[in-house]
Amino acid sequence: MWSPTEPVYRIATPTPAKAWRSRDGRYRLVGNRCEDCVLPFFPKRRVCPQCHSRSLTETVLAPYGRVVSAAEDRTPLIGHVGRDSRPFAIVALEDGPCVLTELVDVDTGTDAGGEGGPTTVTEGTEVELVVRKWRREASGPYQYGYKFRPRRAR
Repeated sequence: MWSPTEPVYRIATPTPAKAWRSRDGRYRLVGNRCEDCVLPFFPKRRVCPQCHSRSLTETVLAPYGRVVSAAEDRTPLIGHVGRDSRPFAIVALEDGPCVLTELVDVDTGTDAGGEGGPTTVTEGTEVELVVRKWRREASGPYQYGYKFRPRRAR
């Protein structure tokens, strides 16, 4: 039962067991590929959404992609005091599936950052996967997961 002294975000977080079971999809973008129609998708499913086949193989998806669409969420978020907005994007991975993700190391304003600073993300920007802190679990430890940032020059 919720008590007035306990922060609300601690109630809504998953258990450590659930976090452990879903780690493949959070750290490495592990999805499925249908053996019949060769459709890759993320997150994992039990049945192919296109041909309804159950013959699926686990596939590690590419950690790179391009921004299809970008937006900002200005809703205040519990536990993120001082953040004006959170940039989100739909990223089309090199393997094909699209992922809705939060962007990091980006400028949320209209001006691009200076040398080595944050950049402004637009459609077509190349991005790469990074593992960052998501939230704090109810039992205390932090939960980590994937986010994307603008791809750095090699």
